[in-house]
Amino acid sequence: MDVKALAADEKAYILEQRHWLHAHPELGREEKNTTAHIAAELERMGIPVQTFPDITGCIGTIQGTKGPGKTLMLRADIDALPIQEADLTKTYASQNPGVMHACGHDCHTAMLLGAAKILSAHRDAFPGKVKLLFQMGEEIGTESRHYVEKGCLDDVDAIFGMHIWALLDAGTANLEDRERMACSDRFTLTLTGKTALSDAPEQGADPLAAAASVVMGLQQLVSRQNDPENTFVLTVGMMNSEGNKGELARSVQLVGTTRTFNKAFRKTLPEKIEKVARAFGEGLGCQVDCTYFFGPAPLINEHRNLNDCGRKAVARIMGDKALVPMEKQMGAEDFSVFMEKVPGVFLFLGARNKEKGICCVHHHPGFEVDEDVLPNGTGIEVQFALEYLNG
Repeated sequence: MDVKALAADEKAYILEQRHWLHAHPELGREEKNTTAHIAAELERMGIPVQTFPDITGCIGTIQGTKGPGKTLMLRADIDALPIQEADLTKTYASQNPGVMHACGHDCHTAMLLGAAKILSAHRDAFPGKVKLLFQMGEEIGTESRHYVEKGCLDDVDAIFGMHIWALLDAGTANLEDRERMACSDRFTLTLTGKTALSDAPEQGADPLAAAASVVMGLQQLVSRQNDPENTFVLTVGMMNSEGNKGELARSVQLVGTTRTFNKAFRKTLPEKIEKVARAFGEGLGCQVDCTYFFGPAPLINEHRNLNDCGRKAVARIMGDKALVPMEKQMGAEDFSVFMEKVPGVFLFLGARNKEKGICCVHHHPGFEVDEDVLPNGTGIEVQFALEYLNG
């Protein structure tokens, strides 16, 4: 079975799907038309589809006829971003104002539909079954948890994910045995003070001044309480106050994020942040309330057998020299939620092509990819399925 040739033969279909999806983007949790479109495509291929009454996204299941075996899940995310597309002259430009596929999820969905078409036509090439998860709301944070909570992964032995990547050249891919993307957690600190006239601050407690001290104090967690060899970022990105003109603020809210790869260290962060906030806030006479939200966990390729399977698939489709190194990323990916449930592997597929003028970063109004790489992504998904299920 020449998977590379089969994927190349499906290029027109893959691009057709990508263009439709790009022209009809929908935000996370709102992907109703996208889900209906995907389900219709799968049903045309003779693939049973599972949808859900309370969430978007769907799952198609392809049963191999080569015999009983394991169950592999292939995942693509389907949501777009609240971004206005810059180039509205292209034939497949977004038709939904203020919404755009600016991260490549349209590519992921199109590639997986291409893989579905090949796998469904060659069920005799593998034992077990392949579940195709078209996931909603990746950009929101942890919406992937809904599929776990609904038991969609209970019968899954392994899961494969891939992201088109604008920081890697077309014709290359990255799949390494280590940390790939960081966690993305959030915290909110509310400091409540005592109002007083601004010309008599000693009669009150100023939460704005206390909040400024908290912001600076939190940076000491990074520079003085963290092992310098442990990658850690803490950013306070919002400071909102309530009050009246001519008076001290009544309260201040700080909202921030933390990023790290160390799972054990991550668990200590709520206590560390609260301790610093209380030390500075209560020390300056303010009441302090702290909340911490655990978002996507760190994404780590820690299953060598799956990683090797993925690298073999890349070599078969793109050649032995296609795999390249890449620094770990401080961005997050909620595919990690699935990897906490079942063994998984995550791959980055290069899509930058400077010669074609395609070199725009993700989440940008001008985002675009070299579409010639999309059949490679489809081929890798199919080849990975064959390697794993026949392994």
